[in-house]
This record gives sequence, structure tokens and C-alpha cells, in this order.
Amino acid sequence: MHEFSLAQSVYDTTLSVARKHKVKQIRKVVLKFGIFALIQEDQFRFCFDLIKSDSKMTAETVLDILWVPGELKCLECDFKGEVSSFPQEHQELAPIFQCPSCKSFSTEIISGTEAIIDSLVF
Repeated sequence: MHEFSLAQSVYDTTLSVARKHKVKQIRKVVLKFGIFALIQEDQFRFCFDLIKSDSKMTAETVLDILWVPGELKCLECDFKGEVSSFPQEHQELAPIFQCPSCKSFSTEIISGTEAIIDSLVF
């Protein structure tokens, strides 16, 4: 479960920034996760809630998660557009995206894999 290590990393980074700015409480952490980052929101929230309870600075911290849509670029026809889900083909290995315009498999994901701290509210 990579959600725990990601939650720990978010917590550690958040505490580090808060200490640097000499704040006593972190009220909110805003995260941006891409839909292709393979993060289970329920599991992440559970892990973060478990970890944050260790400090008075974060015990009441609210977690706000914003989901970034996936975007695909075709290397054949230069199509750029939003992709809302993983393709079913070969999903057990790695997703293979087909261009909805020219049907080429020569594509790359240009957004939707993010996992970043967007902002902190002290």
C-alpha cells in the first residue's frame, strides 16, 4: 500500500514547512492527485488521519483533495485531450491508451499522474 508512504511524506513535508514558518497549527492541507496516480482516496485519508494524530500541530488538520483529470497526447496526429479512465486492454500490466482521433497507440500521458501538495492553510 503506497498510500501510507505517500501520507507519511505529505505529513513530513507539511510539518517541515510549518516549522520553517513558525506556526503552531496547520488548519488545512490541499493536495492535487491525478486520476492516473493510482491513489485510493479512502486509504490515503485513513493513513493521513492516523499519522496526523501524533502531533498537536496537525491533530485538527483538514485534508482537501482535488482530482486532476488525465490528459493524453497523440504522437501521430497531435491530438490532445482529456481521458477519463484507464483502458481495459492490458490493465493488469500497464494501460495502453489509444488515440480517440486516429486510433494510434503512439500516445503519452501529459497530465493526470500528479501527487502534489498544492497549498497549506495555517
